[in-house]
Amino acid sequence: MSAAHWPWTVLDIAPTEDRKTIREAYARLLKALDHDAETETYMALRDARDAALSGEFLAPPNLAADEVAPDDMGLGDIGLSDPGVADSESPAAFAAAEASDPDPVIDSGPAVRPKLSVEYSTDDDNRFQRMVDLFLGEGELSPAEIDELNKHLDSLFTDDRMADLGHYARIETWLAQLLADRYPRADTLFPRVAGHFQWHERAHELGIHPAIPWLFGMHEGQALVREISTPGHAYHREWIELTKGKPKGMLWTRGVDRPRMANLIATVRRDYPWLEAQHWQSELVERWEKKVEGGGVKGPGLGTWIVLAIFVLTLLARIVGDAPSGIDHNPAANAALAAANAEKHIAQFISQFPDATADGRSVETLRAKSPRIYSTLLSSANMPESLSEERGRGMMRDVMETYYLIVDKLPYDVQVADARFRAATIKTLKDNPQDCAAFIRYPQIYLRQRANVDALSPDYRYTMFSVVHDYYGDGEWGLIPKTASISGDLIGKLVKRSGVPEARLRATLRSRDGPETDVCRTMGSFFELLTEIPAKQASKILPAVL
Repeated sequence: MSAAHWPWTVLDIAPTEDRKTIREAYARLLKALDHDAETETYMALRDARDAALSGEFLAPPNLAADEVAPDDMGLGDIGLSDPGVADSESPAAFAAAEASDPDPVIDSGPAVRPKLSVEYSTDDDNRFQRMVDLFLGEGELSPAEIDELNKHLDSLFTDDRMADLGHYARIETWLAQLLADRYPRADTLFPRVAGHFQWHERAHELGIHPAIPWLFGMHEGQALVREISTPGHAYHREWIELTKGKPKGMLWTRGVDRPRMANLIATVRRDYPWLEAQHWQSELVERWEKKVEGGGVKGPGLGTWIVLAIFVLTLLARIVGDAPSGIDHNPAANAALAAANAEKHIAQFISQFPDATADGRSVETLRAKSPRIYSTLLSSANMPESLSEERGRGMMRDVMETYYLIVDKLPYDVQVADARFRAATIKTLKDNPQDCAAFIRYPQIYLRQRANVDALSPDYRYTMFSVVHDYYGDGEWGLIPKTASISGDLIGKLVKRSGVPEARLRATLRSRDGPETDVCRTMGSFFELLTEIPAKQASKILPAVL
């Protein structure tokens, strides 16, 4: 087997530059392996994947017959024994370590491996050291430190050396370790780094750096703390009770919902157990556990019960002879009452849109035309009356997430309107490149995690509701191509309007992982242009962009 054909034969695919195809082939073969019994086979498969991703095996290597390229494929055994304690060496130090400790030769591997080596200058070492100092400082990152780190990330991600697999892997591992070492100090930067290296798709990949899945869990936990600590959240009262409540005193007077408290304790212990140690008072948690399980937590004393009994008897005496209540307190009646209340709340939500009635949109039409979104809204609509503001936000988030899920599959005129609204939203965020780029890359995540649904214009919010009302029925959606060809003429117009150099603009259109300012200016201008060019041209691009 020749070296040029080695990775493709192992992966059972034709030579290709498509990284997604390579990863899919690797994942398919990986599933068939018994990783405990077939360690060498797994290592050979991983080497083939890495070689294919390097791009060095698309054509025969230009080596003499007796020349063998050095092995620089792996990272060695770099990992975290404890995800919270990371190695702060720079990529240059990783490279030096690799040179002194090369990978062992595997019999089933190739005769020739790709040559992947980069040079590191004094400027590189200074940048790496400065980033280490910023990441590993104490306390929270200041706005100035975040801006500086974002500039360093811009330089790393746009560096031509990122095309080298060895350098790319060193940077990825190094950043994962730095993020983990003082987490959550640099939590603000995690979404950007995760998006660039596609960690969302690879977090459960066998062989992934151990800090990466740990970081995802920690990031989700931090997001939960931010949301639940905000007044108006459904579980805010219970969270505050466990974090700031008085350890001693009567629990029954504290106005805490016992089923919600039970659910909060169980959920945090199951999904985010470290949050209990970081935020909760152990003595208070223990008392509430007994309370919600019907244990021995002391309630009202005998005197209190006597006073309550006298009050109840007096009240009963006053209502003797009154007509009985018309409500039948059985499960079916309670369910019907809950459904009626939920519909009332959905009707209140729809009423916030002044044009809804004139356009013939109501609870009844929503249930008939889009039963799927109607069912989705019911869960948010069932929040208690005291949480009316949070209930409205929850239903808007449901509408927004559904809208972004289906907009790329909708008619052309709807997509043009969405491009126009996105361009307007980007303009309002242009002075904050970080938020602007976050909205462009992952609008659903940006609007949900940062509670920025209110930042959307009223017209955009009503458009979202109108779309899910009219289109989100019971039908199945077809697959939409996510690639599009952009003409040189359109690229020229985009360069002129955005002011972004062509090379950087093209890179942004391909991945949207470039500098945040480039992402904001490029995509804001692109959405504007897509509303101006002929429909025949725009209709082929919009589904891929949205």
